Amino acid sequence: MNSRAAKPGPAGLRFLRMSRMGAQLLTVAVLAFVASTMAYALMPGRPAAGPPSEAPGVDLAWLFLRPRDPGMLALLATVWAALGYHLLRLWLEIRRIARAGWPPAQSAGPPVPEDLLRQHDRDMSLLEHLPLILALLVGAVWPWLLAQTPVMAFLLSAVTLAGALAAALRGIRQGAVVKRSSTLGFIAGWALLVCLTVFAGLLEQRLGVPQKLAVGLAMLIGAVAAVSVQLRMPRRTGFSVALIWGLIGIAASTVSTDATIATATVVAIAIIAVALVRATT
Repeated sequence: MNSRAAKPGPAGLRFLRMSRMGAQLLTVAVLAFVASTMAYALMPGRPAAGPPSEAPGVDLAWLFLRPRDPGMLALLATVWAALGYHLLRLWLEIRRIARAGWPPAQSAGPPVPEDLLRQHDRDMSLLEHLPLILALLVGAVWPWLLAQTPVMAFLLSAVTLAGALAAALRGIRQGAVVKRSSTLGFIAGWALLVCLTVFAGLLEQRLGVPQKLAVGLAMLIGAVAAVSVQLRMPRRTGFSVALIWGLIGIAASTVSTDATIATATVVAIAIIAVALVRATT
């Protein structure tokens, strides 16, 4: 009886084979992203070359990628922790669903476990995790390109953002139910802010746009996008929490050097907060 109960049935084995491939690739992507961004963040000194936004004393992208302020460092650490939590929950879910296909220890009963596994066939497939896997693998590379090839870095950061947003908006499939995830939303919110700060630096560096105008434009785009995304994730606060957290860090870092940027950031915070309240009530 114990040996029979210790082995999954045919449906359980099939589910394990299908699910572990997606989970294993996602694990590799998470480890690559965390290791790369951690190495970049902890690397001493400033980049060898950087955007002219350093002239006023604040490189906004640097605030997120190589933070020195405790609040912004905590934001990056929370992104790492969110990825770890998502990965842990994924493996636990695989184990829980696979065990439903194990043959019962004492009585056969109705084929409920087989039905359950068929309902969850797509939960852990590679296609379900592909957007996040792509986002993380690209996100592990592009920060290292920012100093020398900012245009390519921006394009790749947009790919990271698209993958993270796709994962957050797709949610987590559990059979016929798709649940939105605040964890994935938090990661997507951080990715949006990083992409926008790189965009603002690119406008300033390549097109000669004044930093105030570049950041103001980025904040406007970000606020509009944030409202649209948040309203599609009702009762999930992770996306907006990450945005507000990061924007507070920008405001705190620029208030003594450029009050205009700090003011624009506060306005963006207010807009996102209104959308968050509407989405959670």
